[in-house]
Amino acid sequence: RTIISLKKKMMSTSYLLAEVLPMSWMPYFPTYCDDMMDAFTAVPDPYDRVYENIPASTHMLAPKPDCKHCGAKRFQYEANGFCCRSGKVKLAHLEPPLELKMLYTSSDPNAVHFRDNIRYFNGHFSFTTLGVSLDNKYTNMKSGVYTFRAHGQIYHNIFSFGPTQDGPKHLELYFYDDDPGLQHRFQRSPNLDRDVIRRLVDILKDNPYSETFRNLGGVDDLEEYRIELNTDMRLDQRRYNVPISSEVAAIWVEDSELCKYFERSGCYDPLSYPLFFPRGEIGWHPEIPKKGVSLNEMLQSRRSGRQSLGSYTNSRLCVSVRDYYCYKFQMRRGVFNTMLYGKRLFQQYVVDMYIKVESSRLDYIKKHQEQIRADLYQGVVDSLQAGENRADEVGKRTIVPSSFIGGRRDRRRRYLDAMALVQKYGKPNIFLTMTCNPNWDEIISELEPGQTPRDRPDLIVRVFRAKLEDLKIQLFKRHIFGKVATYVYVVEFQKRGLPHAHFLLIMEGRYKLTCPEQYDCLISAELPDKSKYPELYKMVVKHMMHGPCGVLNPKNVCMQKGSCKNYYPRPFNVQ
Repeated sequence: RTIISLKKKMMSTSYLLAEVLPMSWMPYFPTYCDDMMDAFTAVPDPYDRVYENIPASTHMLAPKPDCKHCGAKRFQYEANGFCCRSGKVKLAHLEPPLELKMLYTSSDPNAVHFRDNIRYFNGHFSFTTLGVSLDNKYTNMKSGVYTFRAHGQIYHNIFSFGPTQDGPKHLELYFYDDDPGLQHRFQRSPNLDRDVIRRLVDILKDNPYSETFRNLGGVDDLEEYRIELNTDMRLDQRRYNVPISSEVAAIWVEDSELCKYFERSGCYDPLSYPLFFPRGEIGWHPEIPKKGVSLNEMLQSRRSGRQSLGSYTNSRLCVSVRDYYCYKFQMRRGVFNTMLYGKRLFQQYVVDMYIKVESSRLDYIKKHQEQIRADLYQGVVDSLQAGENRADEVGKRTIVPSSFIGGRRDRRRRYLDAMALVQKYGKPNIFLTMTCNPNWDEIISELEPGQTPRDRPDLIVRVFRAKLEDLKIQLFKRHIFGKVATYVYVVEFQKRGLPHAHFLLIMEGRYKLTCPEQYDCLISAELPDKSKYPELYKMVVKHMMHGPCGVLNPKNVCMQKGSCKNYYPRPFNVQ
């Protein structure tokens, strides 16, 4: 007798099909088995409904022409004025020295060492000291994706002159750069390549700040000297204009207090990031006029009181800090943008400049409390509602309105809006997550030779936003899940720096999901059939499964003290 067992998984129950066949049937056994298997496979798979209408190729963004005003690269769904306010902002292109450009692009060992340690080289040659509380778990990790993750405020200090026990450091190193031995720099940073240090010293000799400090190398009583930085730069950045040493700083011998902190304008960028501004080019300051604006118009506006010196407003005459860096971070054909080659230093610079943008908005709010009608937000009524009943505890505060993204009032407003939608339309039906894939073709195709996606956070977020906008069209206009009554979503960043979005969808009445069978038409929590859907199977295995880790891969990023922090591999659960 021959016993044939066929096991079929249907829902959560397993059925055993058995039949006893006589030995005389053996010649017909292959044909019988084929017929049985054909009948078995003819039963439709309940999960095939999920895999209907799978696209034949990966989604690609539609190409868009470059900006006709500034030549910047544009992605689908980006506004026309995203890069230059439709031609209102025009800044000079700063061409780096050829030697520095070779360090950013060459594949020789010295250039590779320079790019791999660019944050340390910038810190060595910086005129200021960086003060920041870093998350060392991700900033100095030995494996995985590097992420510059800061807590709290970032600030840059300028210390006074004079001998110390640790020897010269930061801008004091420039006092001795005329010494051909450069032992003061080698002793300060023994782990950095000496040939690269010599090349950078030669490159920065044309820097006006470097020239100013080198002239102090032979001065006696250096500890009595003080430095004053010229933060009120009037150079026109609409044309290529490099400052000279007499314009950027003045050294004097007076018994006055040193200003350690300086404003985030003018000299802030070249002092903190000399490898991005090797010739001392001036960064953003509030007096950069827009295209077509003359100096007389700015003076008349200042006299009339519509704009004051140092104003952080995005006026119709001057370039705001946000517009300035939107222009600077663009990709343009035939233009070498030094910042986009900075790898880890570029990440630090982006975070620092974002804090500058946030600080400028907060400064504007602080100086314009009357215009935002802060009296409606504070006073006795607010104090009583907060439970404050002591008059001496009621003081004048700076009110941050709900228009400031990320503020307390902004978060409360968004929460109440979401609760109001649930109260009117009912609880959400679908929780949808969209993640970013750094290997998207749109990202890989725009990388420069030798770059990886982690080196270009600007490119990652722009492509992700474009694909997010396309997903919203699929959900709310093409109704791939049915008609959506209302929705809320949030964009977050993973600990490794990649963005992702969470959607809560509330469907219209006839499209609401009310039973498990309806959810099974949209969601599959099983591996796709490898023979039917090979590409989908490959994607799920690659992107949606953990590991390998443990014994198979002891160096995986999840491994801590010899075991997986997520407790994989886990025992099989039959439920």
